[in-house]
Amino acid sequence: MSSKPEILGERLLQRALGRNKDYGGILAEITGAQGTSKTGTLLSFTHHTIKLHPNEKIFWREQMNAPIQIFKLGEGRYHFWVKDTAEVIFRDRDNKLDHIKVEPLSTFHTYKELYDNAKPGIANVVFLSTNYEWMDFIAYLREVGEWVNIFIDEMGDICPAVSSGKLFKQIRDFASVMGAVRRCMMNVYFNTQTAQDVDWKIRKKVMLKIFLPGAIVDKESRVTQHAIDGLHRDPINGNEAYLDMSGEFGKVRFTDIYKPIAGFHIEAHQVKGSPNAEQTDASEKDI
Repeated sequence: MSSKPEILGERLLQRALGRNKDYGGILAEITGAQGTSKTGTLLSFTHHTIKLHPNEKIFWREQMNAPIQIFKLGEGRYHFWVKDTAEVIFRDRDNKLDHIKVEPLSTFHTYKELYDNAKPGIANVVFLSTNYEWMDFIAYLREVGEWVNIFIDEMGDICPAVSSGKLFKQIRDFASVMGAVRRCMMNVYFNTQTAQDVDWKIRKKVMLKIFLPGAIVDKESRVTQHAIDGLHRDPINGNEAYLDMSGEFGKVRFTDIYKPIAGFHIEAHQVKGSPNAEQTDASEKDI
């Protein structure tokens, strides 16, 4: 028999995965210690969105210079999109970082072109010219007028906790977009190593907090640090987690395990001197 925290956790999970135009969308944050499957949890929500809502479009953000995670969903469940100004290449970690082709892959020039041609029912993996361009893209998606889903691996790359100048103003404006998620048909899920890596103006808009083992609880949450410290880690059956939303909290176990696929140790790399590298350097100087 399920406990009260487990019943509440299942209810919150169904709320997150459901669709109700009266309630609007979800802005969710996933935190936890290293190795507790934060990206695996993001993949789990992506996978269930594909199964439950096959007619909706899904956009996924990968980290640069790190193993591409979306391969773990299996062939036929992803499509790569590279902006024509992004200068992204793919490198094989099993072969001394030699260049390698990934498929299926398409290029695009405008957000409209990307959205119109993106395929529903799969993860559309997007590589933009800069990390910060994701804020503009998400703002665009907020106006499309139908259910759309965005999954961000490491939000701190896009909205870092420390910023100044133009980036500070851009994040401030983007926070208003994130505050409107609950009033539109858009779901945004992101993970982060620690909540402190993400600008507080974004974090204060979060509606659903997902605490994996090792997470540090913030003062606004009703979940206690003692409860988080008692979560079980299980690489075979999945890790436990607490969900905190709308004044309620409950416990779930993410049983989907996404293991690396042999022969798919591939990373995306921004060519040196590209706009993304230049903007990253500039932001570091501003800080």
